[in-house]
Amino acid sequence: MSTPLLLTKLNRPQLRLPKVARPALITQMNAGLRGKLTLVCAPAGYGKTTLVLDWLSQLAGEYASGWFSLDENDNDPVRFLAYVIAAIQQTYPDFGGSTDTLLRAPQSPSGEVILTTLLNEMAAIPKPFILVLDDYHTIQIPAIHKNLATWLEHQPEALHLVLITREDPLLPIARWRARGQLTEIRQEDLRFTQQECADFIRNVMGISISPGDLGALERRTEGWIAGLQLAALSMQHTDPSSFIKAFNGSSRYVLDYLVDEVFSRQPEDVQNFLTCTSILERLSGPVCDAVTGENNSQERLEALEQANLFLVPLDQSRIWYRYHRLFAELLRHRLRNTYPDSLLDLHERASQWFEQSGFIAESVQHALASQNWDRVARILAEVSTEMLNQGETTTLVRWYDSIPKEVLFAKPRLCFDSCWPLLLTGHFEEASELLTHVEMIAKDVPAFLGEILTAQAYLARAQGDHALMVERSQRARQLLPKSSVASRGLVAINLGLAYWHQGNMEATEEVLPEALEANQDTGNHYGVITTMILQGRVVAVRGQLHRAAKFAQQALEKGGQLPINALAYLDLSALHYEWNELVESDRYLQGAFELSRRGQNQEFELGCWMMLSSLRIAQRDFDGAQEAITNGQALIDTGNIPLVTAARFEIAKIRLALAQGDLASAQNLEVYLEAGIDTHNFNRFTNLAKAILSLAQNRREEAARYLAELAQRAQQNGWSYALIAIRTWQTLAADFQSTAIQFLREALHLAQPEGLKRTFIDVGVGLIPYLQEAARQGIEPAYVGRILAAMPGEPNLEIARQVIAEPLSEREEEVLRLIVAGLSNREIAQNLVISLGTAKTHIHNIYGKLEVSSRAQAIARAREFELV
Repeated sequence: MSTPLLLTKLNRPQLRLPKVARPALITQMNAGLRGKLTLVCAPAGYGKTTLVLDWLSQLAGEYASGWFSLDENDNDPVRFLAYVIAAIQQTYPDFGGSTDTLLRAPQSPSGEVILTTLLNEMAAIPKPFILVLDDYHTIQIPAIHKNLATWLEHQPEALHLVLITREDPLLPIARWRARGQLTEIRQEDLRFTQQECADFIRNVMGISISPGDLGALERRTEGWIAGLQLAALSMQHTDPSSFIKAFNGSSRYVLDYLVDEVFSRQPEDVQNFLTCTSILERLSGPVCDAVTGENNSQERLEALEQANLFLVPLDQSRIWYRYHRLFAELLRHRLRNTYPDSLLDLHERASQWFEQSGFIAESVQHALASQNWDRVARILAEVSTEMLNQGETTTLVRWYDSIPKEVLFAKPRLCFDSCWPLLLTGHFEEASELLTHVEMIAKDVPAFLGEILTAQAYLARAQGDHALMVERSQRARQLLPKSSVASRGLVAINLGLAYWHQGNMEATEEVLPEALEANQDTGNHYGVITTMILQGRVVAVRGQLHRAAKFAQQALEKGGQLPINALAYLDLSALHYEWNELVESDRYLQGAFELSRRGQNQEFELGCWMMLSSLRIAQRDFDGAQEAITNGQALIDTGNIPLVTAARFEIAKIRLALAQGDLASAQNLEVYLEAGIDTHNFNRFTNLAKAILSLAQNRREEAARYLAELAQRAQQNGWSYALIAIRTWQTLAADFQSTAIQFLREALHLAQPEGLKRTFIDVGVGLIPYLQEAARQGIEPAYVGRILAAMPGEPNLEIARQVIAEPLSEREEEVLRLIVAGLSNREIAQNLVISLGTAKTHIHNIYGKLEVSSRAQAIARAREFELV
């Protein structure tokens, strides 16, 4: 089952004819189009909606528009924005695809991420567009107000927003008013003047009335349109003059009097119909039949509309209606006072009908109002998983929060189901209490206990307790049956992440296929992307950098701007850094920064600052590297960064100090080197900085012993990428050149297929003599030449050219220059007066000698070695 959007909420109400013309207000609304927002704010019954409908009808040829009628079910940021997208899609069906993808993520991204994507899509709307949010006062949660404030600050010029509300929204109204970005239509503006009262009573309601009585009526109702309408309905059955003299006082008392007058004049069966159906937010013939037990509700609704009895049609076909909000409130008040024993039963009938008709949100609302907790538990059990996958966590939290705690404790499954929305919205304390309760109950039910342990593992992961996460996940995996696909998928991700952080690649690889399959089968898009990124990191640790890049690119292609893809961008930045493609590395790093900040993930952002520090050191921009360290420290100072990540950052400081030759600062930070961690995403289990500092302090023997231990660990765990770096540093720590060359030989053989460069370059110029000797001994000479060409120092270019496996011939150098100039194969042949086949042969030979496979790579290599 699903929770579809109600299209009737996107249909603007029908504009009644005849109507009272209000040219002054229309002019004021038109002038407001120069700003961002029009606020139509007044109590119920002042004609707010009618005014906006009339205004839109007059602008129809110039402006496109969308309409969204809100209710209390829309107090969910995801559901709210889903309706906004759907409202615009009524005009532009292809609108909002990227935003919709983000909204459907199980762990919904931050409001800022989603809004940025939505606003970018709004900016592409081709025609000036007006979006109306009716009954905005039903929105109560701060997150939506905050999102809307951000929206309006950055709203595209072509879009204009209209809020219809009974009360001032929790938005920075004063600021927008001061900036001239706001147009306000309020109660004083909307009140009917005496002339408008006359037009309404005489022309709309068709009642003849004297000027004196009209003046008295205007004074009694104070131009309040609902009061006028009720008065007119009452006067249809009595003498207007006598009626007007019979009531006075405030609006509330006037309304009570008028409703009594109108209601009491209806036949008893109509009174019963009105009272019983007042529980419904929207009405149709079939649902009213179900609630009242009648079979002629459609005819009744049509008759009530014709009698102007505060019934508003919601579609052109007159299938769905709603009562005027104020009229409905008074009818419900009468229901509670008159038929209190029938209230629960009426909600039960409504819930049954809405469920059978596929309107789950309304079914749940009425089930909660009926207090039939068995029914509530059954419906929520059927829809919770899909709603979680669609990101509607806030709605679920609100529904579960409506259930008394004693009911939750008495129904273990319902209690457990209520935990996941709490976990996904960060309500960890509440979730922990409920999980502890159900764990005690489920200790003799293995499958159920496995699900509970899965949730507890997620909680442990969110709180940074990796040991508890592994323990709970392993127990859950043993208990969960194969049929519990969703839970097993979550367990697999939890275990994969835990094993990864421990450096156990074999165990990580074991669980990731199950995680990927399970999350694909259950439609957990966020889980699929997370698994892809983790797969890329595992193969990178194994030394397979090009495979790692493919995994990261797939994550970006499939996951777009999901916040988790900050890690995919960060990994691509690290990969291009290793290949010494520093411009590309910087470009991907900016993408990582952007997603980290949008998702407000400070831990991800700290990883970006560490990467930026390394990048700036490689570019010899030490001021830029120090700025990155300063900005990262500011994040740590917030207290929101896990201790392990903060310790990695201290190692980044040591790296910068050593790169600048500041041995004293590096020694002051030495206390952080005991943990087995490093700054690099693919080499974080080794702490090479400890060996590097020892070498800087001329403690070569100590460094050699430590590096030997690291090498053994790397070989045992399959950390090929780390082993290359370890062997490279062992080259400098070795006592004899023959031993050093053996270490370098292994590093070069492992690194050459994947084209690693920075691992060697970052060791520094002390490695150059060993690289030169390796080349002289025929150890990967062409590869060594490329590394030397990238090493600092002008003499290395000549050395690099000398160690190319086979020099280019004079003709091949000519062809290479033409390739760099951008000529095609045919143009090269014509330019050199040779056949096309001969030109292709030369190009093939050039590729082989430069060890490249494409024109772009050949051009890059030619410039790298200064061959052209």
